Amino acid sequence: MIKLYKRATGTELSHLATLGGPLVVSNLAVVSMGVTDTIVAGRYGEVDLAGLALGASIWSVCAVALMGLLAAVSPIVAHLRGARDEAGCAQQLQQAVWIALVGGLIVVATLLATPWWSHWIDTEEPVRRVLQQYLLALATGTLPFALGTALRGYCEGMGQVRPVMRIYLAAAVLNIPLDILMVFGAGPIPAMGGAGCGWATALVSWAIAAALFWHAGHDPAYRALQLKLLPPRPHWATQRHLLAVGLPICIGAGSEVTFFASLTILLAPYGATVVAAHQIGLNVGSIFYLVALALAQALSIRVAQLLGQRRPRRARFASLVGVGSGLGYAAITGILLITLRHLFVLAYTDNADIIAVATNLLLLCAAFQLVDVAQAMSWGALRGYHDTRVPMTIQLFSYWLVGLTAARWLGEHLWGVYGYWVGICIGLGTAAILLALRLWRTSRRALRITPAQARAFAD
Repeated sequence: MIKLYKRATGTELSHLATLGGPLVVSNLAVVSMGVTDTIVAGRYGEVDLAGLALGASIWSVCAVALMGLLAAVSPIVAHLRGARDEAGCAQQLQQAVWIALVGGLIVVATLLATPWWSHWIDTEEPVRRVLQQYLLALATGTLPFALGTALRGYCEGMGQVRPVMRIYLAAAVLNIPLDILMVFGAGPIPAMGGAGCGWATALVSWAIAAALFWHAGHDPAYRALQLKLLPPRPHWATQRHLLAVGLPICIGAGSEVTFFASLTILLAPYGATVVAAHQIGLNVGSIFYLVALALAQALSIRVAQLLGQRRPRRARFASLVGVGSGLGYAAITGILLITLRHLFVLAYTDNADIIAVATNLLLLCAAFQLVDVAQAMSWGALRGYHDTRVPMTIQLFSYWLVGLTAARWLGEHLWGVYGYWVGICIGLGTAAILLALRLWRTSRRALRITPAQARAFAD
């Protein structure tokens, strides 16, 4: 029995590595673009770094809302792929394109209105100008970003993770010279400061969407997919299913990102130094977190495939192995953050005041990595079960009621910026415990599903 258990654990870890490895590289490529933005803007000046920090926090809410809205594509396609329904997989992408277009246009309208609503943010006027210019630039790349997100979800659900990895690696490389060119200027292109990072990101989004569209239209792995510039007529039943699974993911993911974004805005009155240090801390933490997020995506795909094959017991086992591996990864990253925190911060800035605050924040970052990774892995497994509504409620409660309340009180009454970060740990810890309990219950309930219910679930 012990040998069988070890062999099964090794098999699931192998599947997780096969799917998760390229996803880790893809996500690291994405976050490296944010790191490049922060480093280049930081070298241009403190005001531009602070404006970028506020703008990036707001854009992250918009980007995660779009990604969450389309997050159902990957697990639904993986489920249908496990059931060998290739035509059904193609239909999911074709209808997801409509959702991407509508959602993208809403975000574009929000970003174009930045000059009006940005005055609500309590910060210095030079920082606000950088924020406005950065978000207006990003509006030009929002629609390709949304379409690229739908295409990426389809490719990953089909198990084609390596081509996606190559595309995002190339995009990360392209982002480096574009950042330098747009921020510092050269020849006829003027120096745009922190706002130049927005133009670079928009151009990269167009390149990613074009590459994914070409890949999905030409690779023989997508035989049932007849990809056109305009999608077929809306199929409301398919879109309702995508939204029924995706909207709770969108709200749940958005609640976490807006939780972090609201903390950045609440810290704005503390001055550019504190905001810049906070941004560096979040940026370093996001590098490690996106590895865990990729593993959670891989776990979601694996669980969905197993359920499509009507193997709920193995899906439950895969979920437990996935969460356990995530905790092991979090422990290792916590040690790295503690021991190498000064080197991480020096990569961003040589400002002594920022360094002093940011290095202390990375100590707290090491603490919240453990609970953040735990909640991410549980949430990923639950997406594979298409269980998204209750997790959404858990996230809203944990981040906004528990986490933000604790962060605001501790920050305003005890420890300043450090109190806000302790509040982050409390909110994420609450989510980790509640989502783990939900996963245990959902996976047990799936063991009692009848064959007829399993077919209905697949539909």
